[in-house]
Amino acid sequence: MQKVYRKSDIHTFCHYKHPYEPFNVVDAKTLIIGNTPPARFAFKKLKEGDVDWYYGSRYNAFWSLLEQSCKSKKSLSTKEKRQNFFKENSIGIFDTIEQCSRAEGCGASDGDLYNIVLVDVLSLLEKNKHKKLRIFFSGRFVAELFQKATKTKFDLRSREMQSIDLDNKTLELTILYSPSPSWARGLREEIRKTPNKNELRLKQYSLICKI
Repeated sequence: MQKVYRKSDIHTFCHYKHPYEPFNVVDAKTLIIGNTPPARFAFKKLKEGDVDWYYGSRYNAFWSLLEQSCKSKKSLSTKEKRQNFFKENSIGIFDTIEQCSRAEGCGASDGDLYNIVLVDVLSLLEKNKHKKLRIFFSGRFVAELFQKATKTKFDLRSREMQSIDLDNKTLELTILYSPSPSWARGLREEIRKTPNKNELRLKQYSLICKI
């Protein structure tokens, strides 16, 4: 029986299974790991400007940050272009949540997630052919779920790269600043009010392309 995290008999709205398969996990030297897309992607009720794949919300800055920080000469505006970019740069992607429900209103924030069932993260990592693997989490909550799935320990507060050993692999872990619109809420006030605060994200995201 699969373990359920943040179990709730009240917050059972928009229950859904993750709509996307892991991508390029076997060959990747770098993995991007998130949690789950907004419910509308599972129900195929996309908004204008959405792209039907990982980090496809029109409000999510992930692909824009990657395009800017990696100085990509090609637009990353479509699913096909994004997949090609990942293959060219030995990057794979999967999310930690296999299925979940949300609080009433079906918002997109991590705080709205309940009745979480995780994917088999260890099996996915085992499929990867490299002994050394870089992993970028798209936020602290993702890293927390990864810890639960793998029974590992590392500092959830740090934004610096951390190295751990897991099942004969060396994992270099980095918790990214979130690509969501509310990413700056957790910053110190003096940094949050700085006009060029987004440079923090761009500097971090540039590491994804440095193999």
